[in-house]
Amino acid sequence: MKRVYWKPAGPGLGVLVGLAALGIVLLLLVEHFPLEIRQDDFVQKVEAARRAEAAFTLLKQERLRRGIPIDPEFDPAGTGLIGQLGTEVTTSTGNLASKRTSANPNIAALLVEYFRRLGLQPGDLVAVGNSGSFPGLNVAVLSATSALGLEPLVISSVTSSDFGGNVPSFMWPDMEQVLHAQGGWRVRSLAASVGGVEDQAIGLSSAGQALAHAAIERNHLRELAPKSFDESLRLRMAVYDEAAHGRPIAAYVNVGGGAVSVGRSRGKATYKPGINRPGPTPPPVDSIIGRFLARGVPVVHLTQIRTLAAESGLPVDPTRPQEVGRGELFRHREPNRVLALVMLAAYLGVLYWVGVRARQRAHLSTTPEGEEIDQRAAEARKR
Repeated sequence: MKRVYWKPAGPGLGVLVGLAALGIVLLLLVEHFPLEIRQDDFVQKVEAARRAEAAFTLLKQERLRRGIPIDPEFDPAGTGLIGQLGTEVTTSTGNLASKRTSANPNIAALLVEYFRRLGLQPGDLVAVGNSGSFPGLNVAVLSATSALGLEPLVISSVTSSDFGGNVPSFMWPDMEQVLHAQGGWRVRSLAASVGGVEDQAIGLSSAGQALAHAAIERNHLRELAPKSFDESLRLRMAVYDEAAHGRPIAAYVNVGGGAVSVGRSRGKATYKPGINRPGPTPPPVDSIIGRFLARGVPVVHLTQIRTLAAESGLPVDPTRPQEVGRGELFRHREPNRVLALVMLAAYLGVLYWVGVRARQRAHLSTTPEGEEIDQRAAEARKR
């Protein structure tokens, strides 16, 4: 006995596969052409990044003018902000990838975002602890404060880890002076210390310490010369308070991992990179960060810069110059709803057309003419 199978009229397997492929292609088109929406504070972010870029260019030109070459192995992007390995004013080992990551003008836009998250307003005072180890970050901080109309109160440390501002004839105070004299920057450090271990450059040779002191002197900065860790904390906080003239300090920005700013080894594990807000209990580590948090002042901690960059969509360890205004900090992507609707309508139209064709074939197969055509087709297959 022969079994009879009934097959409903409809599109064949090839048509169904084609419909599935078409759906995938249309979906990929929607995902490939999203809308780019400007982030909040786009204008201020671009302004800050452009200001940082101009500063980078000026510092690079001045470095070359002074006959300090740029090593293409250490600084393949040619930023001029990457220092050397093991100079007389080098206090510790440094991570080259972190230094290259920090030499990106778009980090100034990240600072703008941090400041906006903290609710800072034009005219607010921001205490800043700049580090000789990260000239690029120092520039980014001051570029962001300028773009937002904030008033920075800056204390700098001079010596540096590897690959930072550790060229003895072109240290951070020299760079700051170039920006002030040639770039029109109004902000200068209120004071500077030699930095390094205990903020006294302990471990440097006498020649290295002399070079650090000379950098402060030739740039006419007030030198902080603490005799102990605790005295360094006291002196720095006194400078900030004196410069504030009784006005509240709205935030503190720390660049790098200096022991006085962070609090020796324990402090490095206590404070997270990025924004740190005051908590209900006093900080467990005495440091500049800890003292500001104890006062109820939020802190922006610029450390683990590769992590901060990755979280913000900035490149890690770039090997070429970075274009201002590119990246998630400036624009975020979202699906193009209009394009999605158009693609959906097109797909539904194709489905409707396939359905109509299937019904037409089904109708044709039930008519005498259709039966005759089917019979002829069956006879042709037998032959």
